[in-house]
Amino acid sequence: MSCPDLILVEVLPEASYQEFHLRGAINIPLNAHFENLILQTFPDKSQTIIVYSLDFECTLSEQAVQRLQELGYRNIYDYEPGKIDWNAAQLPVEHGLPKSIPREKQQGFLFL
Repeated sequence: MSCPDLILVEVLPEASYQEFHLRGAINIPLNAHFENLILQTFPDKSQTIIVYSLDFECTLSEQAVQRLQELGYRNIYDYEPGKIDWNAAQLPVEHGLPKSIPREKQQGFLFL
């Protein structure tokens, strides 16, 4: 995805992200540090954020949407089919960590 105003966030643990993730996605695992990492990485609460997890049965993306709304983010979307559906449709994925992470966004890649 190459829309500069669109943020794609995988909320699964690091190992799942590194296995494969949607192209252009960043990893901010849904854990005790999620809110702080989101606020530090994306202070503009009007940005469009799409969160996803594994599949329809995984509720992590739904939980992330709720937390983001509680933090005041307004343009939040849940890609409910998740990365399994995306991969099955043979849409672009990446493996491992991104080759280049802007310094100001590196905190979003703290895997805790």
